[in-house]
Formats: sequence, C-alpha cells, structure tokens
Amino acid sequence: MGFYRDREIDKIKTMGGINWNKVKDCFEKEIFDKLNGLPGHRKVAEQLREFRNIISHELPETAPKALFRKLIKLLLSGKKIDIQKVKRVYLEPELEKERQILTRHKPELNKLRQSARVWVNKNLPEETLKKEWEDHKTWLPRRYTLYKKQPTFQKIATDTLARFYLIGKRPFKY
Repeated sequence: MGFYRDREIDKIKTMGGINWNKVKDCFEKEIFDKLNGLPGHRKVAEQLREFRNIISHELPETAPKALFRKLIKLLLSGKKIDIQKVKRVYLEPELEKERQILTRHKPELNKLRQSARVWVNKNLPEETLKKEWEDHKTWLPRRYTLYKKQPTFQKIATDTLARFYLIGKRPFKY
C-alpha cells in the first residue's frame, strides 16, 4: 500500500514531469509582451494610477493581448477614465472567465499547485523572488491584489504558475 501511495505522491509532485522552468519562462515572456509600452507608476498622472494598476495587477494573465493593448492605449491617451466602467466592461468578464475555468478544473488546479509549490520552493527562494520583483525582473507576483492578506512571494508565484499552466496556451505537456 505504501509503495502505491508514494508513487501517487511523486506523480502529483511532478505532474508527469512538468518543466516549470519552461512554464515560468513562457509566462514571463507573455506578460512582458502584453505589458509592453505600459508606463511605470511614477510616469502616470495621479488620477490614472488606479487604472494603471488594473492593467498591471488585476487583469488576468490569460486575458487577450488585444485587450492589454487597448487598455494601455487608453491609458496613454491621458484622458479621464471611468474606473467603474472599465472594471465592469473589461476586468470583470475576464475575471469571471478565469473563475469559471478554475472552478471547473479545481482538482487539477490543486495538483498543479502542489507540483508548482515543490518547484518554486526548490528554485525560487523567497528573498530571490522579492529582489527580482523589486528590481522589475519578474512578473510572477503581479496579481498580489487577489489576496486579502499578503502571502509570501513564493505562494503567489506558485498560484500564478498553476493558473497560467491550467488556463494558458499549454505549450507544455504533462
């Protein structure tokens, strides 16, 4: 009995050998591409910072590139933005799509989280992630606003990789 249980735990940990480094690289490349042209917080007028935060921290990673481009273009226009309308028209439908997918695939998502957690703990120490985030070298913790209490960067990175793998284009096999 123990042998089969151990094998199942190993399978969950690796999910058949997911290359999480490849997933991370794909995630970073996609996010850098989607957020290309987004000005830094300090370069945006005070009245547009909340809108910028929606683009940079709230919009799901799996939202279409065209949507990111549209919102960045709107931000760069410098015009006054109706934040509630932006949330209702652009953000909420994307969050709802994500929520439905995650709910439908909850058991798989939990296994992916376990697998990603093992990889993140082994390859991305908390201090390294924190420094990379502060130096703008990684977008892994970008959606930290999802959490009521600030978790560790490693937990956010784990959740991000699992969500991205589950919902993303899946150029990876497991």
